[in-house]
Amino acid sequence: MKIEVDQSIKIEQTSHSTVIGISNSKQCAVVISSQIKRKLKNDFRRIGRRRSFAYRTFIAGVILAIQQAKLTHLSDIIIDIEYVGQERRLKSIFFEMWGRNHTGTPDVSFKLIGKRSRAHEVCYRTMRGERKPDAKLPYSVIKKLALLRP
Repeated sequence: MKIEVDQSIKIEQTSHSTVIGISNSKQCAVVISSQIKRKLKNDFRRIGRRRSFAYRTFIAGVILAIQQAKLTHLSDIIIDIEYVGQERRLKSIFFEMWGRNHTGTPDVSFKLIGKRSRAHEVCYRTMRGERKPDAKLPYSVIKKLALLRP
């Protein structure tokens, strides 16, 4: 199964909530609130890893969105390019986090998916309040995934 992933409002913009949306035959959107992002940013700063905050929180959000949608047997994951030049790093973080709870590894790629993508649509509509989010990700769940090292 192939899915596309997009985000509205970057993780490092801590004054606004971030929406991470995924789409294939069904759509799912999860929200990381601005308060949670600020708490996580402080956690990363406290352990001396503040540069990793945006990347690890974003990938944790992607994985939690996939889990929220209850998608199994993923073959391809296409993630919109949000952090230019960091694709290799993001892929490494993805496989580190993915391997904790999943067997098998999907093919992960980074491409510009554009505004006509259904993943972009679900993010945009959720961000604007036209669609309810499928989940608001709790601080403890994101922290456990983003900060924990295997």
